[in-house]
Amino acid sequence: MHRFILSGSLALLVLLSVSQNTNNPGEATSKNDDNNIDEYVAEDFEEKNFIQICCTWGIDLQDGKLTYKIDDLDSSKEQQDAVRNAIEEWDLAIDPLDLGRVSSKAQSDISVEFRDGSEETVDGEEIAGRTVTTFDQYGFLDDATVTVYKEPYGYKFDTSAIEQVVKHEMGHALGLGHANFDGNLMAKRVNDGTEDISECEIKAVIEANYWKLGDSNHDNTYPYYPADNSVICESE
Repeated sequence: MHRFILSGSLALLVLLSVSQNTNNPGEATSKNDDNNIDEYVAEDFEEKNFIQICCTWGIDLQDGKLTYKIDDLDSSKEQQDAVRNAIEEWDLAIDPLDLGRVSSKAQSDISVEFRDGSEETVDGEEIAGRTVTTFDQYGFLDDATVTVYKEPYGYKFDTSAIEQVVKHEMGHALGLGHANFDGNLMAKRVNDGTEDISECEIKAVIEANYWKLGDSNHDNTYPYYPADNSVICESE
């Protein structure tokens, strides 16, 4: 049986002026994958179900909107529709957040690209998707590139599988790490996950970007890091 892993990598453009804080991507090296992010989680949470919080969007989220571009060169209309459906589901799930499609990658905050397959493995397993994020000089997110592998090791994904992969990778793009339990969209492996965006993922994205998406009664002029680096998931 094929098992496919979902990877969220962090590529830092700038390592300057960032304090050493577990909520701060400045701790990462120039290329940091999920094995490093896993270490951020406190041992107190080992017996609980949680989703990691990776990072926080900066001033690009000032107006409550993030833009995205879908690659139309290496994908079919059906595959592009699967990406759009996945992103629109996130858009509908989080009321304070507006995800808008643009035609130019230069104008986008998040870009989604397709590749046939990747020879890279994590823990000996094929990669189905990857998200690479970049940060500004203060350690806040300012760009994300999602790569979807259509045929990892020759196994062709149908549109429903692509949609699940994109939903997962968009979670990374919006500031999430992985869940520590199966049956969750942010589970590390496609086979162990689900295509549904749960209340816990919604809560985690809002918490990751609370400065803008949280309670409207607080000052949301300037970005700041979340109080915690994970969100506990209640039984749903």
